Amino acid sequence: MAKILSQEEVDALLKSHTRTGPKAPAAPGPERGAPQYQAKKAQAQRKVTLYNFRRPDRVSREQMRSLHFMHDRFARNFSSSLSAYLRTITEVNLVSVEQLSYQEFLLSVPDPTCFNAISIKPLEGALALEVNPTLVFPIIDKMLGGPGEPLKQLRTMTDIEQSIFDGVLKLVLEDLREAWRGIVDLDFRIQARETSPQLIQIVAPNEVVLLVVFEVKMGPVSGMINLAIPSIILEPISTKFDQEMFTGYKKSSTFEEARLLMASLKRCPMEAAAEIRGTSLRMEEVLQLKPGDLIPLTKRFDAELDLCVDGIPRFMGLVALNPNGKRVFQVTGARSEG
Repeated sequence: MAKILSQEEVDALLKSHTRTGPKAPAAPGPERGAPQYQAKKAQAQRKVTLYNFRRPDRVSREQMRSLHFMHDRFARNFSSSLSAYLRTITEVNLVSVEQLSYQEFLLSVPDPTCFNAISIKPLEGALALEVNPTLVFPIIDKMLGGPGEPLKQLRTMTDIEQSIFDGVLKLVLEDLREAWRGIVDLDFRIQARETSPQLIQIVAPNEVVLLVVFEVKMGPVSGMINLAIPSIILEPISTKFDQEMFTGYKKSSTFEEARLLMASLKRCPMEAAAEIRGTSLRMEEVLQLKPGDLIPLTKRFDAELDLCVDGIPRFMGLVALNPNGKRVFQVTGARSEG
């Protein structure tokens, strides 16, 4: 049986139909500035940002910025190291630092390639270091005395070629350790190596990694070096990231910082010694000294002595005896700097 609407329900339907119907043109005047109109205008201008819940951002912007400055410094250091190692001009530039899943990273690198798992003691886990074959084979050719020309057809590296290229990987790990030393001292070591990226799984495929991309140029040859850092590794050391350390910007010292520095200096131990100064000998006289020789002193026995602080004369005074029979030094004045 159909339900009969009450008068209140009929009025509510009519009001809703009126609100959803065609809008009448707005009359000029103060109604245009009404709060309801302003709210709708602000809502229309609101920007929408896409967010992928399957791949959330695990690293903050401050940490991303710190990682960018840190690896930019690594690129400059490695450019110098590689140029000296190969005896040719090479240029290493930081291209990007971004977050993506480990599976997406594996799909973005070529196969075959030079793929390495890097342990980072004392932290748990490993990094992934990939060097494109378009860069590996010209470097090997350059190390063996060749011109370092690009390879026409890519192929898998042999065991001998991998052993030769280990020298370049060692340079990469040494400069990485130096770049990371400002945050934590890590021991980078090659844990495993493969020519197929799919054979090494440092984290789960859907785990978020930080992909640091470098471009290496060596004459007509250019190639990429990719460093994948699992975000879960950075969680124990996330509080150690300091933006000012990598920007080179230092805040001006305040009065409180100067006071704390002075308080720390006051607690530093220094050696104080009373010395009789003023006697000079020639080198030949020093070489001829033997037990029993007497050295004349220019000062009287009751003259003031120098109190030296860490070997530098600072005060003048006299040596005396205290009531306990121990020798003490009585300061009579400060020594003039001249």
